[in-house]
Amino acid sequence: MPQDNSKDEELQKILEAKRAEQQLRASLRLALTDEAYERMMNVRISNPSLFSAVAEVLLATFRRVGRKLTDEEVLNILRRFTSMTRRESKIEIRRK
Repeated sequence: MPQDNSKDEELQKILEAKRAEQQLRASLRLALTDEAYERMMNVRISNPSLFSAVAEVLLATFRRVGRKLTDEEVLNILRRFTSMTRRESKIEIRRK
């Protein structure tokens, strides 16, 4: 019986995460134009952590400006995020 409880709790956490994901997508649908929404869904598939971070910024921006954000605006925000998080990789070759 104790394992049933842990499985129930695990299932409950999964369901809550799915609900939160659905709610976030519904909010984005309201906050973004169709093109911008499609772009964010592509980001969600390719880079979930970037999606989560940018989605929060987009929703806050939407609340501030009071209109749907365009694909160009979303693209600019994505560029800023990726340029902030991208590290310069430095390859150094030393000869003996």
